[in-house]
Amino acid sequence: MGSIAVVGITGNIGGRVARKLAAAGHDVVGLSRHPGAEAPGRIVAVDLRDADAARKALAGVDGVYLTPPEGGATPLEDERAVGLNVIEAAKEAGVGHVVMHTALQADRGDTGARILNNKTVLETTLADSGTPYTILRPAWYLQNLFGAKPWLDQGMFSMPWAADMAWAATDIEDIASLAAHFFEAGPANRGFDVHLPGGVTAAGIGAAVEAVTGRAVQYQEAPSSRAAVDGYPISDVHKELYAELFDYFRSRTYEGEPTAVTEAVPDFSYGTVEDFVSRELYAAELAHAHR
Repeated sequence: MGSIAVVGITGNIGGRVARKLAAAGHDVVGLSRHPGAEAPGRIVAVDLRDADAARKALAGVDGVYLTPPEGGATPLEDERAVGLNVIEAAKEAGVGHVVMHTALQADRGDTGARILNNKTVLETTLADSGTPYTILRPAWYLQNLFGAKPWLDQGMFSMPWAADMAWAATDIEDIASLAAHFFEAGPANRGFDVHLPGGVTAAGIGAAVEAVTGRAVQYQEAPSSRAAVDGYPISDVHKELYAELFDYFRSRTYEGEPTAVTEAVPDFSYGTVEDFVSRELYAAELAHAHR
C-alpha cells in the first residue's frame, strides 16, 4: 500500500488508524466532512454522502480505511450513504484493499438492533464488490466508559443488567492496530470479530477502576436500557439506538469468535480493561499523582 484514504480521520478511531499508517510510512489522505483537528497527512474536506464527491476523493488512492459514520442527526441514513458510496467509488477506482470496520454480529442481519442491521448491507456490498477487503467487527467500545466517568469518579457505575453479565467489548486501540496490520499484510477477504475474549462484566470494570485508582466502585443495576443511557452526552436519536442495542445485549449472548484474528495475526494480543483504565480513562489523574 502506498496512499491510503482514511474516512473520518478527525474521529477517535480514524485518527488512530491514520497515525499508525503514517508511522509505517504510508501516504495518508484524510477524508472528513468537518476537517479541523490535527491529523497526519493531507486532509480533504468532502461530504461522502455525495456519490460524485466520493469518486473524486478516492481517485488514485491505493487503499481505503472505512469507518461508517454514526454521528449527526440521521446516523443510520448517513452511515449507509457514506458506506455504499465509498465502496462503489473504491470499486470504480480499482482500489487494492478496503479495510472496513462494522460491528460484532452485523453479519447476521435481522438482529432487532438497527445499529447492527444497518451495517449488514455494507458488509454484503463490500464482499460482493470484487474489491479486495478485510472487515473488522468490534463490539461495545471501552472508550464508552468516558461517558460514565463522572459517576466512576464518585465510585458508582450502572448498566441495565446484572453485575456478572458478560458482554463483548473492544478497546479502540486494538481496532487501529489490526487495521494497520492488514494494510501491511494484505486483504484477508473475510471478516474478523474483534473483542476481548470472554467479554467484560460490570463487576470487572469496577474492579479494574479500583485496582488502578484505589477508588472502590459500587454497582447499581439500571432499571432499563433507556435509563442507562439517559445520562450519556449523546443525542436523543443515539440514546434510542443504544438503548435498543442494550436490549439486544440482554436478550442473548453478545459475543463472537475473537481468537480467529489472533490466529491470523500471531503477534497481536488484546489489551486488558486495566490497560485501558490506566492508559486512557484515568491517565491524567495518574500522571498528576506521580508528579
